[in-house]
Amino acid sequence: MPLFRLIDVDLPDEKGTYVLIASVPRMRRVEIGQLGEFDIVPGFYAYVGSAFGAGGLRARIGHHLESAAAPHWHIDYLLQVADPVEVWYTTANHKIERHWAGLLEKAPQFRMPITRFGSSDYHRSRSSHLFYSKRLPAFPWFKQQLVRLFEHVHAERYVINQVKA
Repeated sequence: MPLFRLIDVDLPDEKGTYVLIASVPRMRRVEIGQLGEFDIVPGFYAYVGSAFGAGGLRARIGHHLESAAAPHWHIDYLLQVADPVEVWYTTANHKIERHWAGLLEKAPQFRMPITRFGSSDYHRSRSSHLFYSKRLPAFPWFKQQLVRLFEHVHAERYVINQVKA
């Protein structure tokens, strides 16, 4: 199980949408809440989420990065075996989480490893907010797609500095 402590987390406390990129170094079997057990293969996982509660992006990402021992959301279960690498985010004040997930779902470098992961709010949906890539996803590609598809939505990149405990 990855154990780490964060150094200088500097994300805004504004509301927004994010993509949390995490690396899985070796095959692991993980139970993910009510979704069941899954084999998590080595590679990179991109999780699309939103932060519209108190404390905004800083609080939500901080929760994910510090609470692997007491998982609440689906991504918290994955982070028990994955190392967070970076966060792509926007402070847009409207919900665009599903749009960002749709963008990653259509991208040829990603595949959907677990149906309904992070999207169980959409009860009839077979979609997911988790995407797998064998290689580290490229932020410049993502930023270019946003410019092309979403007028007035700009993303920032935050690289997670961590020290193994």
